[in-house]
Amino acid sequence: MNVVEMIYSTTNLKNVYDDKNWEDILNDFQVKINYNLQKVPANDRDDLEQEIKLKIIEKVNNLLVKNNTPGFWEFLSIQTKKDQGSYSIH
Repeated sequence: MNVVEMIYSTTNLKNVYDDKNWEDILNDFQVKINYNLQKVPANDRDDLEQEIKLKIIEKVNNLLVKNNTPGFWEFLSIQTKKDQGSYSIH
């Protein structure tokens, strides 16, 4: 499974990126970025590479946030536990 497939497999996303920093994540995409930058005029490559990396960070971060957002029933369970005073934040 390549990194792009791991991104789309959001069930494993948190496990994949828990121990990685942003530099490692961007390095996972670097081959694909370089391949696609060859199709762009040389004077635009640096700017486009920065834009692509910003979008990757934005999208991975959004997926991580979505993956950590509780569903309705989980949210309801958390609220019920808070109301009962038994919920603790880790």
